[in-house]
Amino acid sequence: MNSSITVNDRSDLLVSGVKSVESITDTEIVIFTDDGDLVIKGGGLESDEFDPASAVFRARGRIDALTYRTGKRHLSDNIISRLFK
Repeated sequence: MNSSITVNDRSDLLVSGVKSVESITDTEIVIFTDDGDLVIKGGGLESDEFDPASAVFRARGRIDALTYRTGKRHLSDNIISRLFK
């Protein structure tokens, strides 16, 4: 499944193809998508919804930047990936 990103008015975010959510703060959200690790930066960020069954993630707040990480990709949560985090 490919991921897609929809941003409305720089304040409402919808991402499909999400495998898991790594972290959420009021200035940064990191999620793992089918296309790689996605970092959302902004202010007043909060998660509205994450439904693992449908792989859909929603967030609100001021969205300043969306960036895919290069050089680091999410590994499945196994013993090796936990040792080298």
